[in-house]
Amino acid sequence: MNKIKQNKITFTLILAAIVIIFSSLTILSLPVLFNYKSKVTIIEKNFYKNFKFYLKSNGKISYKPFPKPHLMVENASLNLVNPRVSEDLIKTSNLKIFLSLRDVYLRSFNNFISTEISKSNLEIKLDDLKELRRHLYMKVNKDIVLNDCKIFLKNKNDEVILISPSKKITYKINNKTKIKNLSINGDVFGLNFKSEWKRNYNTPKTSFHNIDIYNPIIEIKNIFSFENSNSFQGQSQIVIGQDKLKYNIEYNKEQINISSPDKDNTNFNINSKIELNPFYFEGGITIKNKKIDNIIDNFLPKLLLYDENFLGNLNGVLKIYFDKLNNKLIKNGELEFVFNEKKIDFKFGFFDIHKIGNLKTEISFKEEQGKIKFISKNQVNIENHIEFAKLFQVSSRKVKNIKQIYFDLEKIVEQDELTIKNVRINNIKNNKIIDEIFLVKNIQNLRSHVRKLTD
Repeated sequence: MNKIKQNKITFTLILAAIVIIFSSLTILSLPVLFNYKSKVTIIEKNFYKNFKFYLKSNGKISYKPFPKPHLMVENASLNLVNPRVSEDLIKTSNLKIFLSLRDVYLRSFNNFISTEISKSNLEIKLDDLKELRRHLYMKVNKDIVLNDCKIFLKNKNDEVILISPSKKITYKINNKTKIKNLSINGDVFGLNFKSEWKRNYNTPKTSFHNIDIYNPIIEIKNIFSFENSNSFQGQSQIVIGQDKLKYNIEYNKEQINISSPDKDNTNFNINSKIELNPFYFEGGITIKNKKIDNIIDNFLPKLLLYDENFLGNLNGVLKIYFDKLNNKLIKNGELEFVFNEKKIDFKFGFFDIHKIGNLKTEISFKEEQGKIKFISKNQVNIENHIEFAKLFQVSSRKVKNIKQIYFDLEKIVEQDELTIKNVRINNIKNNKIIDEIFLVKNIQNLRSHVRKLTD
């Protein structure tokens, strides 16, 4: 290597070292050389310009060079509207605003790269959901990240109705793919979940929303197509274990229709109409190919053991139909519930007893010593005593005149054993009440009790 080339390399290395040292000294000396307090108004204005959230700073703003250049705002509040009428959406003592090196050198604070909020609370009211949706669909923002935050959802009375701790929330736009994304990793009601909302600016009228719950494993996939404020369509697919659900949703002029497009291949089918002004719904759910125990243990308690705060102004009628139930006695039936004034009232229950007759029932749940008990008062109407005798293996002569059997049934949720008591047999000759309590574990056990009663 000749001396000229060697001198050029040496000069280049020296120049690079000078630039690196100068840049490092400049970046590290900014907290001393610059007064950030005098730029609060500019920082707040450009925060909205970059992230479309209103920032109000009430504390110290300082510059931090590591791990990458950013401003630290020690006391700040963020809102979707300005001014905020009531409480702030976010209050934080740990707001970072990341800067480009160009802005660091020029000290202009025009172009922020991203912002990060840690260990803070999000106070969201139901009215805020409209503004959040508007932000999702109408605003162009740079990357927003929230770490280890809690979401508090409040009703109009400022009462907390839901708390969701969230490990990480990211809200950003990919400039290459033109996709806007909101991702949440969190916890709700003790269930770990990941929620991901996407919208491609190349097809702006369509959005995608997927939710994965990890234990139990539940997958939800939603697709929404938005035409205008008076019309949109959607489809929801839900996978719970071996059950696959699929629903079509149509909104048209303050009315929502929900239907099941694949009734033959799904176990939970919906046919529902919802009026929004005033709010009222008429809904029907058909449950097929399920065990009665599973319905009692997993479905009905969630409907009848409820928090009134979650119901709000929900008003309407819900009918639950049962088809092809996995049970020796009962195959089909119907339950009806009325929602009104923050209450769910049971109206009636009717089941078909295969080839024998029918059963009318009243059901309820109550909690005792930490356990949930299912309670029902029942009336069996026997229309075919021959089939009754065949099923329970008794003499048809002995049951010929039995027209009704009344009994109370109790079951501890998630336990197999049933308790039958207050049995009353109504026939032509007598109307006697049996004081004995019967424990039932299976159909054979039930047959032995019926034979005892009819002797």
